[in-house]
Amino acid sequence: NRPTSVRHWPMATSPTQLLLSLFESVPHVMICVKDADGRYLEVNEAFVRRTNRRHTRDVVGCRAADLFPPELAASYEAQDRTLLATGRPSRNQLEIITDGAGQPHWYLSTKVLGESAAGDRQVVAVSIEAQLARGGSARAGGLRAAVELVRRDFARPLRVDDLARVAGMSNDQLERSMQRVLATSPKQYVLRTRAEHAAFLLATTDVSIPEIAASCGYFDQSQLTRQFRALVGLTPGRYRALSTQAAAGS
Repeated sequence: NRPTSVRHWPMATSPTQLLLSLFESVPHVMICVKDADGRYLEVNEAFVRRTNRRHTRDVVGCRAADLFPPELAASYEAQDRTLLATGRPSRNQLEIITDGAGQPHWYLSTKVLGESAAGDRQVVAVSIEAQLARGGSARAGGLRAAVELVRRDFARPLRVDDLARVAGMSNDQLERSMQRVLATSPKQYVLRTRAEHAAFLLATTDVSIPEIAASCGYFDQSQLTRQFRALVGLTPGRYRALSTQAAAGS
């Protein structure tokens, strides 16, 4: 058994402290607070267990790139820059987080802006393990198969029928399962996954917007703009500009 780093929290003086105190040792709920430069300020024990570190003190002061595989760290940091640039929370984003042994696990993550006592902006993230286990019920396994199909093939035309088929469910069963676990419909999940990947490319590369549209499964740039603005609240160009400003200022 790996040693833990249980702390005795003082009486909570802020919502963030209260959150960390409540979920200090809850095994399937990861909580972290980062500064505007992407350095971890506070984490709970579940977060430590998902890294290759042993104690909280080994995580505080690190960045995502110090703890997770490069492609995952780049995605987390792109989300942070977007939040800092727009102030718009991201809620129930399905993402992979590896454990200390490098094994992937599915989590639903929510990120919001916080503020320190000194008035500095912070990223507060809560990630809850999604019910997409490899084992367990056939329904959970089917939902996992549908999710993995979307994550792998979101750039090609995907119908609800395609997802239901790999899940081994009817369209209605898949709709109910996805709404219960991910709080979204199959169609919206496909659209959100495309937009999420487009956002990652906009924030981390200089690939042109028409090329991003093509690589993410949109018919053209205008369709990307319409759907991206509906889901994110910004045009792709504005999103890229704000993400670039946030990266330069961090």
